[in-house]
Amino acid sequence: MQDLVAIILEDLVAMKNLPNVIRWDILPILHHMTNHFTVLCLNEHTRCSGIKLMTKTLHQAYRWIGEHEGKLVQTLLYIFKDLPLDVPCNIDNTIDILLDILCIGNSHIDFTGEGMPSAHNKLINLMGIFFPEIQNSHPIVHQASQKCITYLVSLSGWPTVEWLLPYCDRMLSSVYTKPLCALLFSKQIGMIEAIHYCVSLKPPLVQLNEELLRLLHETLALADTDDIHLLGQESVHQGTIEITKLCVACIRLLTAAMPITDLFSCQTQTR
Repeated sequence: MQDLVAIILEDLVAMKNLPNVIRWDILPILHHMTNHFTVLCLNEHTRCSGIKLMTKTLHQAYRWIGEHEGKLVQTLLYIFKDLPLDVPCNIDNTIDILLDILCIGNSHIDFTGEGMPSAHNKLINLMGIFFPEIQNSHPIVHQASQKCITYLVSLSGWPTVEWLLPYCDRMLSSVYTKPLCALLFSKQIGMIEAIHYCVSLKPPLVQLNEELLRLLHETLALADTDDIHLLGQESVHQGTIEITKLCVACIRLLTAAMPITDLFSCQTQTR
């Protein structure tokens, strides 16, 4: 079926070269098909196959993807959030579709001369979609968001911090609001991974303050706590898997934060 749809798309795009066909004869059909593909993304069985076909088709489809980039990005992130936590084997292919959409919509943008303001505004808006998701409790969402941020930053040649700074305070406030121990394991992991990402940037995105130190103390306490005390009412099997992931996230953050906490020589507990 996918092969048949791909042939139809290619034939539609090729029709633009016929003498009695104008572009506006083709665009409404492509528009209807691609809108339908977007809806089908929400179907468990079809997922992103239609959008993937569009990313492999000729420039008329590219134009539609460029014009609907924001909607497609939001749709794919929604799909990622709905995926089971035990990651499917083909998830890298799905993330690649998201990266393909960003490539189609942004690889041509100009960060020099007159094109810079519009290019800057476009990337800032996309960062506003991805950056809050780096703390998402679903591992696929925060992994995909980090990959997309890295790709978009590579287009500009500017430091990552410059792009993320406008959204930093809002994201950090949501992380610092509640103690980690009051959250589900998956939420704890998501927030710890978000701070790890911010700390690992050059220069770091987070400020060296009491809130960060408190979070590091909590992270250290989690890493040192016996599994049986963390499990509580969780099932032993599922809980053990999540605790292992939590401990790995804690160690990653504490390791990445060591250069920062060295500035606080009096904070021997954190060091």
